[in-house]
Amino acid sequence: MNALLLSIFPLIFAFAQQTITPENHAATVTAEQGTQQGAERTLATITQSRSTNTRGYKVVIHNDGSATVEIGPASFAPRPEPSQTQQVPPGTVDTKTLRHLLTEIGDVSKIPTGNCAKSVSFGTRTQITYASKTSGDLQCVRPQASGGDQALLQASEELDKFVQRTLGQLKINDRRIGSNQ
Repeated sequence: MNALLLSIFPLIFAFAQQTITPENHAATVTAEQGTQQGAERTLATITQSRSTNTRGYKVVIHNDGSATVEIGPASFAPRPEPSQTQQVPPGTVDTKTLRHLLTEIGDVSKIPTGNCAKSVSFGTRTQITYASKTSGDLQCVRPQASGGDQALLQASEELDKFVQRTLGQLKINDRRIGSNQ
């Protein structure tokens, strides 16, 4: 038994040296820090669903007021269109106001939303994700039947207006090539 342990010990030692080296450990730590820094850079994400004549998109808003816009592919156009990514420079998005509204609301999944009339073909859905929580459709912010929290309702309505204004300012071209532009 001791002879067997002595014969496999060099193999175990060699394996341990290959997988846990200072270089590997440093690379792993650096990668983890990069992921954490990316998460810390993100303030919120706005998602707009697609409709018959528009592509869906996602706007990742960073703490410095920059944003990354990811426009989804168009698969039903006369010719398919690939996804696109656009970078928005720092300071473009008013993160001070956005952060204030999001802090006031807290859990965005608690934003009072309900059903609202929309075209089946052309209607879209706008949601915001903040602190790992996602709202309902911000286009359908409604008072709750039980009266609800008026401060939450007011902040939610202000957030909806802010989001719509911001999306308009970013001038995201989500039209399909085959649509009447």
